[in-house]
Amino acid sequence: MIGSGQSTVERGTEGLASAPWRDGRGARGVVWGMLAGVLLGGWGARGQNPPMMDPLMSLMLSQPRIDITSEVRATATFDPPLVAPGEVAIYRITFNALEESIDLGDKLPAPADLEIQQGARGQMLQMLGGSLVPLSGINFRVRPTKEGAFIIPAFTAMVYGKPVEVPAARVDAVANAPGSRRRHQLVLELTETNLYVGQPTPARVYLAGTQTGVVLPLSQVQLTGKGFLVDQGTTGQRIIQITRDGVSAPTFVYDTTLTPIESGNLSCFAQAFTSGLQLSGPVVVSGQMMLQGGLPSNALLESDPLAVSARPLPREGELPGFTGGIGIFVLEIPKLATNSVQVGEPVRLSVTVRAVQGNLARLVPPAPPRSPDWQILNPSSENAPPQLIQARGFTTFDYTLVPLNTGLTSTPSIAFSYFNPKAGRYVDATIRSAPITIRGSAVPWDSAILSATGTPPPTNEPDLRLSDLTANQGRASMSLLPAQSTGWFALGQLLPGGGFLGLWLWDRRRRYFERHPEVLLRRRARRALRKDRRAWKRAAREGNAELFAATAVRAMRVGCAPHYPAEPRALVGSDVLDVLDATEPSDRTREVVRKLFSATDAARFAGEGGPQAELLKFEPDLEQVLEQLEARL
Repeated sequence: MIGSGQSTVERGTEGLASAPWRDGRGARGVVWGMLAGVLLGGWGARGQNPPMMDPLMSLMLSQPRIDITSEVRATATFDPPLVAPGEVAIYRITFNALEESIDLGDKLPAPADLEIQQGARGQMLQMLGGSLVPLSGINFRVRPTKEGAFIIPAFTAMVYGKPVEVPAARVDAVANAPGSRRRHQLVLELTETNLYVGQPTPARVYLAGTQTGVVLPLSQVQLTGKGFLVDQGTTGQRIIQITRDGVSAPTFVYDTTLTPIESGNLSCFAQAFTSGLQLSGPVVVSGQMMLQGGLPSNALLESDPLAVSARPLPREGELPGFTGGIGIFVLEIPKLATNSVQVGEPVRLSVTVRAVQGNLARLVPPAPPRSPDWQILNPSSENAPPQLIQARGFTTFDYTLVPLNTGLTSTPSIAFSYFNPKAGRYVDATIRSAPITIRGSAVPWDSAILSATGTPPPTNEPDLRLSDLTANQGRASMSLLPAQSTGWFALGQLLPGGGFLGLWLWDRRRRYFERHPEVLLRRRARRALRKDRRAWKRAAREGNAELFAATAVRAMRVGCAPHYPAEPRALVGSDVLDVLDATEPSDRTREVVRKLFSATDAARFAGEGGPQAELLKFEPDLEQVLEQLEARL
């Protein structure tokens, strides 16, 4: 391109030199014209608007970054730190990291007398130093079964693939513990707890403020539970004065609507983050202090679980026009835009529905009926926010009706019904017909075109079909090539040989097991032994000493049964020791076998309390015994 440009300039100067008007004025005019074009072109290029950035990219760049590079620290606390035996306390763990990156392991290292159940789990982002710092909370409901001090020791959690130490926390269980109630606790209230599937019920989540008038706001309020649907379009927040337990305080209230979508006994609880919360009891932070602001002031709160019973809608007595509406509704008299129209002229029919009980924002209008005299279009609901519809207490459906014949005196009725949960039955709320006058049209029109979508075709019209080409129908074929020329034909010839080969191998295996039944017995014993080993390992992790001893004895019996042969349940401890004598067991091994058999025999025949927790310490020795038995199979 550079060389091409130079040759063009050279040709241009040669043309100027050979031009017939080679006087000075002509040459100067051409040169000044070229310079003006170059300058004006450059000025125009500088005056053009720069290309605009993609709005989505501009929005993403304007957002503050999420801090995931800072050192991750953990806090652990009990709320409250002092409870009575059998009462619930919240064990709260907080990380300055994203929730999805936190792995606490399979089980917390909690004492045996401290029952633990998974609670709320959530994440929020808080602005700090120009960045969004994640804050994740993980709650557990703990319940001490007896008096004493219970400590969950420090353990290591994996965050972003790196180990993070969670500090130890302590809760004390004392009979008649004063002030054992949690300092700040969410409360979940439902208007009804005995519902039908699909029946919406108002739900209220609130957090009482302090007696001094300080209101603690809530954010990211969620209702957690399986089998429920939360209507986000009917949520609202407000601050009201509520008296609870004889104490009146300003309270932050979150209103929403909860709908069960599964039948059975369900359970749900509320969770939310709050700011400005000082947790009761000591808060231990692993490592050094966090940022200059100290500990984060946000905490994840939760309410007590609330039981809900949901039953399916009855099939008996269901009426036409039921669209899923559950509640108590009142239909006003339908209103026509005009009471006198011409044939083929559309008219709007408005139906107003008021709710005594139920969710109007999710009410589906009934489908229009088919009529040879009317063309009725599908109804349309008003385009209003669900909060506004629910607050004012009514909604409107609009139908568009087109008359097809003269002489009609009223609009057709539209079937509609709903289910009344208080009465337990379906209620007929058919949209009544409205009086109307239909005039003839001065303009010719074809009623068949308007009624094409609303009327079925005439029954006397013959069905369309192909003409008769042949008396007998031939077989269908996907290709004109013969079967011998296709690739699958050769594979099909191998199928009988493969079937006979498989049958021969199966018969050979069957005859081998008939001659050597001990091989099959040992193979089955190995499978049963491995299954029982997994069972007693799981019992050892759960701390169930009775199940640990029972599964361990069953595993030893299964491992020794093929050597006699005998039914595994008929073997005793001495039989197991006779099999182990071939491997020269130690005195420790003999002691483990005797104690496990003695404990299970005492629990089964003597009616004693069963094996004690001290049997769990025999887990390594039992592992060696079962390895020896499996090696001999």
